[in-house]
Amino acid sequence: MQDKETIRKKLLSLRNQLPKDKRQAFSHAIKEQLFSLPVAQQAAVIMLFLAFGSEVDTWCILEHGVAQGKTIAAPVCLPATKELLIYPISRKEEAVVGHWDILEPPRNNQPISPDVLDIVVVPGLAFDRQGNRIGYGAGYYDRFLSNVPNTCKIGICFHIQLMDTLPKAAHDVPVDLVITEKEVVAV
Repeated sequence: MQDKETIRKKLLSLRNQLPKDKRQAFSHAIKEQLFSLPVAQQAAVIMLFLAFGSEVDTWCILEHGVAQGKTIAAPVCLPATKELLIYPISRKEEAVVGHWDILEPPRNNQPISPDVLDIVVVPGLAFDRQGNRIGYGAGYYDRFLSNVPNTCKIGICFHIQLMDTLPKAAHDVPVDLVITEKEVVAV
């Protein structure tokens, strides 16, 4: 089995090669798959990563969730402690540039307690059919997810990023579902 760094490089390259129109179409299909799930239909508060680079476009998910009356929150990275704080966001125009030039929600409200989250939508460079993921390597999400054991964790990615198996470390926290434009994988 390949090591995590090799997989990261390979799948980032593959994802970057997807034409923008395909990424958009696939992102909308992922949004439809997500909101067709009972857990998403019943959710009141959804934490969503704000898309960066060639990631699944989460802005359409944000817009759809807000239109359905859901509270959408997104993370702010704190590099000094490698923690994520969660703040509400309701439209793209509110986003501000944060660390590593990743868009973040504004910090003009109190952070949202992780205890109120119904769903955490998790980014990744790769997911496997057992719910394991490979992120960018800093461990922010693994630390965060370990603190919300009862919250539904949903990984989203393009189908080319879904693998049969991935290497897993003891501190890795798996997701409960993986959604691509082609399927929903229940773990």
